[in-house]
Amino acid sequence: MLNTSPWAARADREVESEVLILGGGLAGLAAGSLLGHRATVVEAQERPGGLVRTERIGDYWFDRVIHLLYFSHPDVENRVRALLGDVLQPCPPDARVETARGATRFPVQLNLNGLPAEVRTACLEDLRSAQERPAAPDNYEELLLSSFGRTLCELFFFPYNRKLWRRPLSGLSASGFHWNLTRPSVAEIERGANAPRPTGGYNARGWYPRPARGDWRGMEVLSRALAGRVGDLRLRHVVTAVDPDSRTVRTRSPEGVTDFHYTRDCLSTLPLPTIVSLCARAPAALVEECGDLPRNRVRSVALAVRGPRPRDTGHWRYYTREDVPFTRLVFMTEFDPDMAPADGWGVLAEVLEPSEGPRASDESLVADVRRGVAEVGLLAPGSRIVGSSVYTSDPGYVVFTDATRETTAEATRFLTSRGITPLGRYGTWTYSSMSQVMEEAFAWAAESPALTA
Repeated sequence: MLNTSPWAARADREVESEVLILGGGLAGLAAGSLLGHRATVVEAQERPGGLVRTERIGDYWFDRVIHLLYFSHPDVENRVRALLGDVLQPCPPDARVETARGATRFPVQLNLNGLPAEVRTACLEDLRSAQERPAAPDNYEELLLSSFGRTLCELFFFPYNRKLWRRPLSGLSASGFHWNLTRPSVAEIERGANAPRPTGGYNARGWYPRPARGDWRGMEVLSRALAGRVGDLRLRHVVTAVDPDSRTVRTRSPEGVTDFHYTRDCLSTLPLPTIVSLCARAPAALVEECGDLPRNRVRSVALAVRGPRPRDTGHWRYYTREDVPFTRLVFMTEFDPDMAPADGWGVLAEVLEPSEGPRASDESLVADVRRGVAEVGLLAPGSRIVGSSVYTSDPGYVVFTDATRETTAEATRFLTSRGITPLGRYGTWTYSSMSQVMEEAFAWAAESPALTA
């Protein structure tokens, strides 16, 4: 009988390390950069960074997904500033919202002044009423209603979130989504409705790398800087099996099969369903439950445009319209003017698909986005699209349900009981910003026995 076990054949080589880090995304690189020669980081892709990578179409640059760095902890800020120096530049976010009743700045609840007077009045009345009668919401739809009132929900929150999550909002959990909501007081909302100038929202202090011309651009600058501090980074190594009992992880790479042995710690930033399925003697029921965890994949469609750059777009714009496929458009030259030639600009369209559903072909997706970009009036006369590409992130957005919390908690208990620490946005199956990911990774590495011994 054919032995299909991933451990059936002997490894071509063996490597020993104090700490083994699975995944060279932002969390893995941050932890590895602090541990230096004590850690080995294995990454499946040919470049480190995970989602924090930047792609090129000729002389046009595109982050794979939208990235802006906000510092939530002084330690993270100090480390990143020391790493990037003057390359890291202030980039206060300017986001816009397109609704059926007009456009305003994001977050819409703090910037009602941009909407017609009758809409502002209705929104304020509903908001006051909702906050005067607080109720514990049973699901995400009720959370939105209790937070913002029906008028604002029907204007923005319901249509936008239906496009974002691609499933009934009443089936989503009331917890887990707070990262996506700014819930100001009535007084703050009233000031935003009456102010002649737009008010700031959450994360008003943003940063973005702007290196000298000729250098690598985009947020991958951060990933590359962190990777430069990792003592042993193994690229194009796909993890195929994990045996916590023998503290061994097997990988496959173009050079063959490698067994990595760790003497102290194993940190996994791989998606939670992936690491559980790779673990020897993982309960079959848990593997199945983790495999069923709901998520959406992000299809980022990059369009390189030759022609005059559109004005007053903001860094990105949210769209509630059902007749365009994207939830938002991201304007790369607003982050860094050198992300495109002087006679052009790049736009990144974010399209969401349930991971359990069919995956649109790249060709049809590009065609749909091109039609949508033309429909919203961004292309000036004489402009033409000179290149396109699709970057897929799966998982992209974790979907929170009541069952999700139970499964992720059980999976985390299983992994930690086997001496594996899950970390990062997908390693813990939650949402976290870049700064939060790095904060957790730096803290974990600083407390590692490999560093403190």
